[in-house]
Amino acid sequence: MVNLGKIIVIAGTPGTGKTSITRILSDKCGLKALNLSELAIEKGFITMYDEARNTYVINEEKLAQYIQELSRNIEDYVVIQTHYPEIIPGELVEKTFILRTHPLILEKRLVEREWSKRKVNENVMAEILGVVASNAVSVFGEDKVYEIDTSETKPEEVADLICSTIRGFTKLKPGVRIDWLTVLKPEEVLKFEDYMGSED
Repeated sequence: MVNLGKIIVIAGTPGTGKTSITRILSDKCGLKALNLSELAIEKGFITMYDEARNTYVINEEKLAQYIQELSRNIEDYVVIQTHYPEIIPGELVEKTFILRTHPLILEKRLVEREWSKRKVNENVMAEILGVVASNAVSVFGEDKVYEIDTSETKPEEVADLICSTIRGFTKLKPGVRIDWLTVLKPEEVLKFEDYMGSED
């Protein structure tokens, strides 16, 4: 039984493909998978419901403690899906894969979910700024964080790449960062800046 370093994190802004890729990865790589948000709700690690953002506010301390306890019973890798990887204690994590999606493609996906303008803009701006990746690096370090562009790649291909990297069969390298600010026009960034604006 292994106590530390057996958690694989799949993280990213909502809409980058975490759910479908984690499900495929679990099947193909034979790994147990957990959704951190669903786990928090199931275990009652909730402090409040944010009406403005239409989301639950997690009790991060209790959730982190639960993950710590869970890690003591891990025999193989377990995959944890989340958009707030910084909650997971860094010493428990072996690798973190951050799914990145071109902001204009991400905007389309979130609009199709019928999210409010505020929620779409807030999440797209977070993707533009690389918030999830930055938070992951701050907790886990550069050598544990891998970024994958999922904009045009099929979920099956991303899952295969992650599984191969976990098992040590690919050359995917940590520390390679995606910077959307180098590919977006200024006006394309500005359209998302008013994420505190109208709900329409």
